[in-house]
Amino acid sequence: MKDMFVVLVVILGCSWEVTSLAQESVGSQPNLLKAGTVVPVKSIKSSAIKMGYRLEAWKTLHSSTSEEAQQAIATLEKIGCEVKSQKHGSHIDVSYRCLDWRSMKLSSSQLVNQWSSWCQARGMETVLMNPSSETKQPTVRFRMPTAKTVHLHDEAKAKQILNTLRLIGCEVTSKNHGNHLDATFSCPDWRTIELADEPQAHAWQSWLKGSGFETQHTHVKKE
Repeated sequence: MKDMFVVLVVILGCSWEVTSLAQESVGSQPNLLKAGTVVPVKSIKSSAIKMGYRLEAWKTLHSSTSEEAQQAIATLEKIGCEVKSQKHGSHIDVSYRCLDWRSMKLSSSQLVNQWSSWCQARGMETVLMNPSSETKQPTVRFRMPTAKTVHLHDEAKAKQILNTLRLIGCEVTSKNHGNHLDATFSCPDWRTIELADEPQAHAWQSWLKGSGFETQHTHVKKE
């Protein structure tokens, strides 16, 4: 479980923010020098890099000690995951998921690399908004100059769709209308997202196209 905390050790003293797309909140950094304490965070600069992440299915970590389990729980809860634990024989099972997209605002590309690797190693899907032009990861560009309105009848699905659109920077408004919800969204300017691999990039491009966006896909750059 030691690798569980490598990222946190590195970012001590750095500014970061965890955002629920339904409600924004400012996070704080675990101070690993003393378990259970936190250190204040500085204000997030406007140039901070935004990374989204989610995990729809439950995943489980096995902790050999109570201290490891508590550290895991504290870290996962800090970034907005739903967490539960259970003692199982000689170890403790820590199960977690993050149904809705959440996001971090990180102050450097180094932190982005560390946090994206950390999230991906724990089974999370990640997406980076407006990455550097030097990225070697696959990207998808998209825009929708003219606003589009869709009628959504499934409340849970509607929440997920609106959550995703807001994550990637679209202008979104919604209104209950009888037995359904009318969602209007647009993205006048080109935006870019970076994905962890080609299958995710193709899945995002397919979803964006199906939703009416213009898209462009850039493959992994080979050296």
